[in-house]
Amino acid sequence: MSILTFNEACSFVTEIALSEKLYESETSCIFVEIDPTAGIDDIDRFCSFVNHNNLVNLVIVGILNCSDEELPSNFLKSFDILLTDSRLSRLPAFVEDISIAIQELDEMISLHTQPALVLAHLLRQKAYQNVSQGLVLESLSYGMLQSGSQFKAWLNQRGDIARVLDEKPVVLASRSDESLEIYLNRPERSNAYSSDMRDQLFDFLQIARFDEAVTKVKLHGLGKSFCSGGDLAEFGSVDFPPDGHIIRMHRSPALSSHSIADKLEVYLHGVCAGAGIEIPAFASRVFGNESVEIFLPEISMGLIPGAGGTVSLPRRIGPQKTAYLAMSGKTLSLSDALAWGLIDEAVEYEPNY
Repeated sequence: MSILTFNEACSFVTEIALSEKLYESETSCIFVEIDPTAGIDDIDRFCSFVNHNNLVNLVIVGILNCSDEELPSNFLKSFDILLTDSRLSRLPAFVEDISIAIQELDEMISLHTQPALVLAHLLRQKAYQNVSQGLVLESLSYGMLQSGSQFKAWLNQRGDIARVLDEKPVVLASRSDESLEIYLNRPERSNAYSSDMRDQLFDFLQIARFDEAVTKVKLHGLGKSFCSGGDLAEFGSVDFPPDGHIIRMHRSPALSSHSIADKLEVYLHGVCAGAGIEIPAFASRVFGNESVEIFLPEISMGLIPGAGGTVSLPRRIGPQKTAYLAMSGKTLSLSDALAWGLIDEAVEYEPNY
């Protein structure tokens, strides 16, 4: 694995036989060094690079060695992921050690090529700019990957897990005048996001959506964590991916959260994985305490974020940071999340119902 200059990258991605070359070499990502001397004053070459980026079966990672103000923004945004070890730039994801970050990202993408490429293709379409369209494309992509060999391999590795039948409501709510407070209520399971939780959360969000008397909604998770992501026991339980897509479109907490975003506040603590950050990211205000741990595990499972994350996260932090968070498996602390814009404000907070 080597880092290419901009000119080398241009030659590589515009090569006529690129598809065959990628297939034969099993190359799934390249890393490109970027600085003001990169030769981007060659407009034709630059335009060719950007156009090919949108089509190529390759995750293209830019390594920025200068301030992002020194280069055209449309050039920088043409990369799937943008990294830097400089505090001078805000657009890229900051990493302490660029060589370690590159190695870890290369290993993750090489191991999980199917979901990584699908996520790159999806984010390049910028469907997240229209929430409903973005959620449809996310669900279709997610459903396709459910039939993929890498998801099947993850299921085999996971083995059989008995589903836990909840004897109590997995979502609670209380209302006081114009305020509605909603609580995820599977504390013994770190609020794992089950189909029952999805359905019950959707119902409460719909109340807030259609009852104009509700002017403020607060979403909490009871126990040590806000939400640990999808219930592992339920992955692979839908026999036919089209059925899963139809269910996701019929009962979508993501779309409901977006529809009430202006009055929705979310309070995060502990583990916030997968759906545990994808849904909160739709809210107008997200609060978090020192215990917050945010990550997206889906790529390592052969999938992409499927609870709205390919829409909500790019709208908050941009597609490049979203791709890096998903493909790297990186865990964000409270300070990271504040710097990225995933959390708006730090608070001292313990959930109580």
